[in-house]
Amino acid sequence: MLRLALVLSLAAGIAALVINFVVTAPAIETQTKDLADTKGKLGESVAAQRKAEGDAKTAKANADKALKDLAQTKTDLESAATEASTQKGRADKLASDLGKTTKERNEAQQELSRWQALGVHPEQISQLKNDLREATEARTALSDERKIFLRSIEHLQARLDRFENPNDKPVEMPGLKGSVVAVDPKWNFVLLDVGETQGAKANGIVMVRRGDKLLGKARIVSVDQNRSIANLLPEWRQADVAVAEGDKVLY
Repeated sequence: MLRLALVLSLAAGIAALVINFVVTAPAIETQTKDLADTKGKLGESVAAQRKAEGDAKTAKANADKALKDLAQTKTDLESAATEASTQKGRADKLASDLGKTTKERNEAQQELSRWQALGVHPEQISQLKNDLREATEARTALSDERKIFLRSIEHLQARLDRFENPNDKPVEMPGLKGSVVAVDPKWNFVLLDVGETQGAKANGIVMVRRGDKLLGKARIVSVDQNRSIANLLPEWRQADVAVAEGDKVLY
């Protein structure tokens, strides 16, 4: 009985193995094939990924190079623009200089033609210009000397009139204002900062003031261009206050 049971159990085991082999073997084969396919696809995927990474690196390198080239091109364009602007400035200056030179040449030719029409040779033109300049300077000097002589004559005549007619009516000097710049108490005269330019005249009488106080009066006896000398009139002198530098004078 036991033997029969062992035989039956062994037979059942063998049957199970046969059934398992018959059923499982195809599944294992299928899984093995699927695994191989999966490994193949994985390899292809890895290769594709590596290729994509390589392409990306190449694309990035190309992009970096393009950006670098663009920056260099921009720098070159800016340099070219600066150089073009400089060249344009030079060209404009040359054009201006050319226009000025052309104008001066035309004027020189016209002036030369006028001199030639007068029968003057080119080598004589410089001498004539020098002679004209010297004559002009001499005329100016004579004119200045004449003014000086006339002013001296006026001063002398005014002094003579004061001595001959000390009581003559003072000349008018409307609007004259100035200051005392120096005082000589010994000779009782003052130096004023007004002269012919400001309207001062010989024999004119000015009031000397300090603020609101009248210190006296002075008669102008000598006049230069921007200075004059005046004698303090004793009848107007104040006993308590002496005229000093900085006091104001007005007509």
